[in-house]
Amino acid sequence: MSAVAVHIPYYATALRHDKLADALADLTPELLRLGALEVRVFRAQDDAYKFRQVLLLADKADWTRIWNSEAFITFRTVTMAWYQKPLAYEMFETISQGTGAGVVDVFADDPFATPAPVDATPVAAS
Repeated sequence: MSAVAVHIPYYATALRHDKLADALADLTPELLRLGALEVRVFRAQDDAYKFRQVLLLADKADWTRIWNSEAFITFRTVTMAWYQKPLAYEMFETISQGTGAGVVDVFADDPFATPAPVDATPVAAS
């Protein structure tokens, strides 16, 4: 079974884009501890209010568990006035992938440098 990618688009409400950006960044390590294989949050270059959170997960069951986790519920509860509703996530499966020779992290300031380790100790399922 291949990993699934869940894309969650957010559009921040008036003057709350920086607060939403910080909250999404703060949520990332928690999602990794809950079992996400990778989490990325993107902000549109042409619209500071537009974000996309992408989670790579081992399977769809991980998504249900993470979406219904205390951390994600708390995030949605605390930030619900900071973005437009509804949150309409989409699930994708990988059909092709590739990385340039020697590239370690395409989004790093130096894509060829070895990234610093991240504390992503998995949390036991409840």
